Amino acid sequence: MLYDTATGSLVAIDDRLYSLLKSAENESVPSTYINNSELKDLYEDGLVLSDIEFPQPQSLRPKSLCLIVAHACNMNCTYCSLAGVTGQDKLMKPSVAMKALDWITEVAPGRKVDIDFFGGEPLLAWETVKKTVLHGEKIMDKTDRFIRWSLSTNCLLLDDDKIQFCRDHYISLIMSLDGLKEDNDECRRMVDERGSFDHIFPHIKRVADTWERGFYVRGTYTKKTIHFSDSVIALHKMGISNLAFEPVVSSDHQIGFSSDDLETIRTEYEKLARYYVECVNNNIPIRYYHFELDLDSHVCSRKTAGGCGAGCEYLSVSPKGDIWVCHQLDGMDEHIIGSLDKLPSEDIYDRFSRVNHITNKKLCPDCWASHLCAGGCIASNWLVNGSYDDPYRIGCEIQKIRLEVALWIQSRLS
Repeated sequence: MLYDTATGSLVAIDDRLYSLLKSAENESVPSTYINNSELKDLYEDGLVLSDIEFPQPQSLRPKSLCLIVAHACNMNCTYCSLAGVTGQDKLMKPSVAMKALDWITEVAPGRKVDIDFFGGEPLLAWETVKKTVLHGEKIMDKTDRFIRWSLSTNCLLLDDDKIQFCRDHYISLIMSLDGLKEDNDECRRMVDERGSFDHIFPHIKRVADTWERGFYVRGTYTKKTIHFSDSVIALHKMGISNLAFEPVVSSDHQIGFSSDDLETIRTEYEKLARYYVECVNNNIPIRYYHFELDLDSHVCSRKTAGGCGAGCEYLSVSPKGDIWVCHQLDGMDEHIIGSLDKLPSEDIYDRFSRVNHITNKKLCPDCWASHLCAGGCIASNWLVNGSYDDPYRIGCEIQKIRLEVALWIQSRLS
């Protein structure tokens, strides 16, 4: 396959053309391309080898909030990014959450606003979640705003009443599970160090059995659970149709990844991709978040060049009302950019609009995956390298493997 970065074109080629392209891939527009009739047609039609242009940074403004409604958790996961702030038994008061909602629905530049309830474990602050959603529905009744809700949970407290409330009020559920019992219990443990799978899975299965959409089971794989494809496939066969597994971001060599792990990770994604294509071709429902590219609708270069939007489009609010660049950086005071009582300035938003822009990230402008990746996660960059603009290299390589596999899936299903 030939993927063209500038246009998003994905073209099937034979071995002869592949060899030709590989032999000249370091030339900008090699004469051998133009002298080949098939490539010449593609080039003249603007489908390959177009100039890569990135739009200038925009002035992005908040439209999405992560409400960390609980600096407390009823589990003790070994890789938790918020381990330093959880366990403090600090829950967000409903008045704080509603104040945050009033603010974001007033200042968001578009009609849609995204709110994610996060923690710790947000179900520990269930009354805050409920009151905030009901308050948001009153806002929607009075204005033209449309609020999209999501809630990330470890599922321990996800009983029938909570499931029904989420369903009735269109709250999407992101449910954490790292695979089958052995893999999940490696890192996702109860406070007393027992494994969590047996306590969690029945709640997840109840949602999966009664919801067709509006949920994902989100897993994290580590060096210790690197053969994650078996767990994903097994969970799917057990009735979990909507899945997303992410690599851990960690400098701990016991669970974090190195370049030595990349071939194994590639093998896992390729195995999962073959299973995914088989399911689709046999009309078996399956969704795997990272395989869902939509090349037919084309890439929005303004959106992808702007990155994830942390610090400008996307902000996080902690229980006492502090505003953070990203939920993953909660607890590191240098990443507080304001509070609900002292809102961030326009200059801060403009600064992070530039920080997020792909042209301000090292390596990204010259990477083939730039228009599909949007420059990666600035929080991961900071956690590993201590800098927003210095990409987390292993994360980049895993992302490129994942994208190559997703492009292959596109070619098989086209």
